[in-house]
Amino acid sequence: MMSCGPYVSFVTYGRNDGYTPSYVRRVSRATLCLTRQLEHAGLDSEIVITDWNPPTERPLLLESLDIPKSSRHVSIRGIVVGAEHHAQFTASEERGVQTAEAGNVGIRRARGRFVTPKASDTFFSPDVIARIARRDLDVDTMYRITRHDVSVDEDTLLRLDDDALLAWLAKLPSSPHALIRQLPFWELRDLHTNACGDFTLMSAAHWHLLRGHPRDTTVLSLDIDSLVMHAAAAQGVVECRWPDSCRVFKPSHGNINTARVKQIWQPWQRRLDKFLSEKVSETAAHRFRTWFNYPRRTVRGVDSLLGPSIERNFVQPASRWARGARLVPSQPENWGLADAALEQRILCRADWEDSSPPRLGTLQGSEKELATSIDLENARDRRVG
Repeated sequence: MMSCGPYVSFVTYGRNDGYTPSYVRRVSRATLCLTRQLEHAGLDSEIVITDWNPPTERPLLLESLDIPKSSRHVSIRGIVVGAEHHAQFTASEERGVQTAEAGNVGIRRARGRFVTPKASDTFFSPDVIARIARRDLDVDTMYRITRHDVSVDEDTLLRLDDDALLAWLAKLPSSPHALIRQLPFWELRDLHTNACGDFTLMSAAHWHLLRGHPRDTTVLSLDIDSLVMHAAAAQGVVECRWPDSCRVFKPSHGNINTARVKQIWQPWQRRLDKFLSEKVSETAAHRFRTWFNYPRRTVRGVDSLLGPSIERNFVQPASRWARGARLVPSQPENWGLADAALEQRILCRADWEDSSPPRLGTLQGSEKELATSIDLENARDRRVG
């Protein structure tokens, strides 16, 4: 086990493809703000950025960010995943990022004892960092906060200093992604999965037992974050919801996930669903949606694919786990492209890091260290017991 290292890793991803207006400036601002928050808290930590499938006609996202080169407590690392890896997924030519795998690349290589995914352009309220800085997180608990979407003009986002910006974000009208009470006939655990891809803080040990986000052979990556939470609960991880003062702020833009995903109903499906719901039961209607995999879903910009229904893709496995079914990770042992020789860059070096240069290689060495860690062995023992 490593003698020293970060307490927490924030894992994000992106590519310099003009995903939203001013994308690079927004990512730079959010990364810089988080770096300063962690530095001010004196929290040994890292931010891991996967530059997935970078466009050949533009500079790397990692090369375009305006961030510090050194820090006492915060490391920022970049990982470059080439187009050859992205091309393996169905409809890769229609969407530039496979979000599940981009996240897994960073999670697999994260060095923190605790790890959370993070959208590249989000901001955390001060209470989030203060809670993590207590260093009293439990290895068998996953921590959740609510995302608040806010309408932000770029000038204010870039002009205000960190404290003023965070105070301003807290005062703005927002659209919270609050806890959704699941339908009773879904028979799911009561977990706060709404927008959980923006913050699900959990021990690296459990992330590795899960093998990261579930496998999807397409670029759609539907329901992946919610499935992680239910899979973690199935292996004994308990959810802890932090109070409302702990928030993640998401500056609004047109590609937010809820605006991208759309259900597709066929006329016969509508008629059957109405008949079953009204004449039989909601449970019967749900079962037919699961068995026959409808309504299917589309993701904006990916015209060639119909994704699975939420009942088939998410509710079915999550309800099975809730009833005690054994969790079998869908990812292989080399999840997160562990065998791939990926370029890693140190963008901001922390004082706690060694002086070795970034390396190009697989994860065999670091995986051996992690496999013998106390947290991972204890988590395995608790799952078996």
